[in-house]
Amino acid sequence: MSDKLWYDKYYEDWMKALPLGNGRVGAMVYGSPHRERIEMNEESLWSGKPLEETNHASPEALKELRTLLFAEKYEEAAQLCKDTFLASPSRVRFYESFGELFVDMEDKSGYSAYRKELDLRDGIVRVSYEKSGIVYESEALVSDKYDIFAYRIKTGGEPFSCCVSYVRGQDASVSSLDENTLLLNGRVVFKSHPERGDGGEGMSFGALIKIKSDGEVASDKLSVSVKDGTYVEIYTSFATNYDAENYSIDENKKYKEKLFSDISKALETGFDGIRDDHITEHARVYDRTSLTIEGTDRSGIPTDERLRLAREGETDNDLYTLYFNFCRYLLTESSGKRAVLPANLQGIWCSGFTPPWGSDYHTNINLQMNYWPADTVNMSETVKPFVHFMKMISRAGVKTSRELFGTEGWVVNHTTDVFGRTGVHDSVQCGFFPMAGPWLCLNLWEHYEFTRDEKLLEEIYPIMKGACEFVLGFLTESDDGYLVTSPSNSPENKFFYIDESGNKKASMFTYGATVDFEIIYALFTRTVFACGKLGTDKELAERLEETLKRLPPLRISERYGTICEWIHDYEETEPSHRHISHLFALFPSDQINENSGALYEAAKKTIARRLEHGGGATGWSRAWIINFYARLKDGKRALENLDLLLARSTADNLFDIHPPFQIDGNFGGLSGIAEMLLQSHEGKPGERIVSLLPALPEKWKNGHVKGLRTRGGYEADIRWENGSPVYLAVKAEGGGVFRLKLTDKMKSIECSREYKIDGGILEIPLGAGEECGLRFEKTKEI
Repeated sequence: MSDKLWYDKYYEDWMKALPLGNGRVGAMVYGSPHRERIEMNEESLWSGKPLEETNHASPEALKELRTLLFAEKYEEAAQLCKDTFLASPSRVRFYESFGELFVDMEDKSGYSAYRKELDLRDGIVRVSYEKSGIVYESEALVSDKYDIFAYRIKTGGEPFSCCVSYVRGQDASVSSLDENTLLLNGRVVFKSHPERGDGGEGMSFGALIKIKSDGEVASDKLSVSVKDGTYVEIYTSFATNYDAENYSIDENKKYKEKLFSDISKALETGFDGIRDDHITEHARVYDRTSLTIEGTDRSGIPTDERLRLAREGETDNDLYTLYFNFCRYLLTESSGKRAVLPANLQGIWCSGFTPPWGSDYHTNINLQMNYWPADTVNMSETVKPFVHFMKMISRAGVKTSRELFGTEGWVVNHTTDVFGRTGVHDSVQCGFFPMAGPWLCLNLWEHYEFTRDEKLLEEIYPIMKGACEFVLGFLTESDDGYLVTSPSNSPENKFFYIDESGNKKASMFTYGATVDFEIIYALFTRTVFACGKLGTDKELAERLEETLKRLPPLRISERYGTICEWIHDYEETEPSHRHISHLFALFPSDQINENSGALYEAAKKTIARRLEHGGGATGWSRAWIINFYARLKDGKRALENLDLLLARSTADNLFDIHPPFQIDGNFGGLSGIAEMLLQSHEGKPGERIVSLLPALPEKWKNGHVKGLRTRGGYEADIRWENGSPVYLAVKAEGGGVFRLKLTDKMKSIECSREYKIDGGILEIPLGAGEECGLRFEKTKEI
């Protein structure tokens, strides 16, 4: 079974707890037999509030800054940028925990037969154990339909006693409304901080906790006790006064009404009804896609033990499938269903009030990586909160673009929050990243290419156009006549240079980092296509095409034969650096591909050099490398890096470890597995070419994947034997010509529809909703 994570030991450790969610509400279930602990989250609960960022930027300062950069006076340039462009306050605040629900059992005696499991197909955490001769069983879920957290613990009819409480360590109080109801009232209070700004009051929030049992129920104002019940059910609703339409706080929002309304509906239905509805709705999304890789069934071994064995080198093909399914589960639970905000650095799950990196939105790869697999694995609805985010952030970024750079369009740099901050944060070295917006636009475009939703294209086009307008205004002419970005950096990486005194120094700050031009290429080429598709902005499209001709070409390092990371062939200070931004053109973009000749070979050397020096040390970086090797059609190395992701950067609950927890590595890993099995990036928009099993490892000898999607709006069902495809079923959502790249592993093609072959590409016309099947002769085992 590759649909269950399960464990036979209990640990008091958040990183061993199991996640539940409905997009808006998250829960981490610890599974304690003595004092069950469940940490709760709600997507909008952040410290801080909307504020006006200030800076000292001016056209004169930007001109002087560029002069210094072109003269390679990087230290002076960085200091000037800090004095003029760095936002005040310079850091965003934090995503916060909503508190913790406790079920304190009266019987604290020893226990046996312990089992904790997360059923991915049901979306339910179950815990069972035996204590004092009594078998206890609990179930926990977060309902989409009823928008509440529901929990039940029961025995086979034997009475037990417990105490239910809800605790939040700050900014909230709990009181009882009656003998079986607790109410959490809170308002976020944040302190003044030199980098995060003035203190004050932020969001108001609340939770309603209703306890139901057949035992004697009583309250002591702070908790609810149950005596001699055979079951206890807990229903909890959550709400804040956050305004998701305006990325603000609405002091007039009657958020508490939602608390009572949600609980009332839940009580009318009862736990069994809520659970049954939840399973049905959850499976409807989960079952769209499935993966089977033939191998030994190890589902009878606890998940943490399977990970340990895999780290020691034992083959466990089903573990890849379990990881694939778990990551799909995380995506729908953190950005599907009820979600309005996109998944942050930790999805919707965080512990405490100051999580690492604020559990914020990092936009120099991390937020983008969260959505790499969404359309490929047939979870397009999870992109909806991201599209909403892009509308809001592009609106907020208009002012920043005008004030910082004097340009049209909009801009966001390397971090933001739920209040739409778009300035230069943290430091000018890493925080100055105005290409974040254009990069984010690629995610929007991919969503369109996979869905072919014309209304969506009309919806996202103004955002893409605004990003293009910013870039056109931001580009400046260099001494050698190219249009370049200035200032610039290759995210978070530094290089050595020689200053005017002959001293060797390091800088992150420069002009014309390679990733900028790769991002601009991706944005401009897609926007030109969109202009033609929508029949609009012909002059803009022509200007974009002319501008593309004036960008610096991608260069190959004379020193190492790798892709140059900067406009000059600088030596990086950290050859193992986690960011490999100059390979953006290989993945997630498509500028470097099999037809790119020397650049394609240089991309291979670039990754090899990173790994030779210990690269891929963070979970998300390792996940990116899997995608690189998939695009390079190297299944062996893709699998090696997937194995390293599991061995070095995956916790026992399968959360990705940066360290600590960051969810982007999970989603990047999911994307990598999908890319190993199916690709559709080659060719032009509207004429994409599909590759089957492009990076299939030898160890994945036989298997079946169902429900993956391609650009152009096609859904694929693929079977393979002895490493070769034997069957492909294709369904067209909107109609068109399905183009399949033929390989020497595809013998004696049989197709249920007429087709033609042109230049090694098989073409099958399909109408909207039409399907076709292809069979290939089995390859003899070698």
